[in-house]
Amino acid sequence: MGALFTLLALSVQPLYSINLWFSDQLFTSEPPSPNIVIAGIDDSTFEAYGRWADWPRSLHAQAIDNLSQAGAKVIGFDVIFTDSSPDDEMLAAAMAEADNVVLATVGTQLVSHAGAEITYDEFLLPTAPLEQAASNVGHANVIPDGDGTVRRLPLIVDSSSGQVYPSLTLAVLYRLFSMPLPQEYLLENGTVDLLARDIPVDTSYRLRINFSADNANRPYVSYGDVISGDFDPSLVNNKIVLIGMTATGEPDTWAIPTSASKVPGVFIHAAAMDTILTERFLTEPGTTTTLMIMLLLVGITAFALPRCGTRYRTDIAKGLGITAGLFVACLAGGFLAFDRGYILDLFYPLLLLPVVYVGNALYMVVAEQSDKRFVKELFGRYISPQIAREIVSRADAGDLHLGGEEREVSVLFADIRGFTTISEQLSPEAIVNMLNTYLSIVADAVVQHDGIVNKFAGDNIMAVWNAPQSQPEHALLAVRAAWEAQRKLAELRQTDTRSLPVQFGIGINTGVALAGNIGSAGRSEYTVIGDSVNTASRICSSAPGGEIWIGVETYNQTKDYIETDELEAQKFKGKSEPVKVYRITAWRPL
Repeated sequence: MGALFTLLALSVQPLYSINLWFSDQLFTSEPPSPNIVIAGIDDSTFEAYGRWADWPRSLHAQAIDNLSQAGAKVIGFDVIFTDSSPDDEMLAAAMAEADNVVLATVGTQLVSHAGAEITYDEFLLPTAPLEQAASNVGHANVIPDGDGTVRRLPLIVDSSSGQVYPSLTLAVLYRLFSMPLPQEYLLENGTVDLLARDIPVDTSYRLRINFSADNANRPYVSYGDVISGDFDPSLVNNKIVLIGMTATGEPDTWAIPTSASKVPGVFIHAAAMDTILTERFLTEPGTTTTLMIMLLLVGITAFALPRCGTRYRTDIAKGLGITAGLFVACLAGGFLAFDRGYILDLFYPLLLLPVVYVGNALYMVVAEQSDKRFVKELFGRYISPQIAREIVSRADAGDLHLGGEEREVSVLFADIRGFTTISEQLSPEAIVNMLNTYLSIVADAVVQHDGIVNKFAGDNIMAVWNAPQSQPEHALLAVRAAWEAQRKLAELRQTDTRSLPVQFGIGINTGVALAGNIGSAGRSEYTVIGDSVNTASRICSSAPGGEIWIGVETYNQTKDYIETDELEAQKFKGKSEPVKVYRITAWRPL
């Protein structure tokens, strides 16, 4: 079942969104880099300068001049300037003077992004004067996962014409290190060599962002204050400054793993820069690693859980303990791997554990029920179904331990008269066939009257009533079984072709005996022992073939239902006084 679940989980990937959410919980409270400052175009900025569409680009020129004078290392705009403006020359001049401004472009009409380089049909580019004055131009596209959460950022995208655009993140960082942008981006063994770093990416060149837990702690300044020059220069000195929309209601907001609310896109670019600068890269080992983890768990549970069983509370506790231990070990392993830069897909392995535990428990219950049915059917050949259920029930409760209890029982013995003479005239196979035929009649009569066939010994059979289950009319049941057995044996003798007749002498006695499991810890049997049992055996030994003899207590409990002859008191071995016995001659109509 575990292997089937593994194949289903990795091929179909049910609960995909929950799986993604689960990996988001691995992020720890790493603080954001102090070297990246957000200059937010926020509500106060709009209050001071009006609507974005009405802004003259001279305001941006003034902001660039103020940031340059404050010592900003790189100025990145997460806004696009696609429409021409009368102030473009002024803004271009300010950009050329600063020589550290990176502008954004945005791809539109996504063509493809699954398993290959992300391609857009068209791009919204800055106006020609601004593009020429910019140090670099990078795309600002953000692509969320299927559940709407942004976890990755494409480091490069293509245009349908074949033009490659680096991300705004790369464009800013290459300017930070005064390095020219690469002419090509070679993906080898899951990494791309950029900025003298082997950066892990997927086949679409997407970087897994290692988000900080609290964006509120990222250095921030209002863009309105930057324009007016009313800010602390030390806040931006020798740092990256990213300018982007942060005002309430702006559409450029996204869900990320470490925030309960959506964050502006400029924070995502800042987090991607943090990941590359600090080299706190995250690698997703992939499906093969998840498959190996799940198969390992399947192997461990398949070995351990069946050995725990489900019969007793201690068995259940052991199984739960093993499952919980593996669960905790997986969680701990996931966090340790994350600290070392690996995001293990733990949702399906962790979900596998309860599935396997429940599956194992159901299988064990079904198997045990099947075993019980087999045992009951096996017992049913020798004891009544009610007695079989009682024994199995006691076994389940652990009550079939060595020892016993004193209780009144009725014991029946029956054996073949003249068996030695008969066996001398038959082959071994014929003897076995004869015993099976005749003993089965006696055994069937015992079972039909709710007795236990306690044992067979050659041509002898022993049966017990009122143990382990209480049977108020146990003596009457024993007598009825004996009477029915003798009647059917007589019918069989009429059709038996053997030269010598097969007749059973039956003896029954009722009295107190020790009933319970007798034997050793390794092997025991449920039986009854005591003087009353020995007396039943002695009565049987004296009873002629075809007759039923009973003891005094059996007679006292059944005399209203039978007709008897009181026989001469019998002297039995081990008895100091003769024992009174009765021969049953007829069954009284009820």
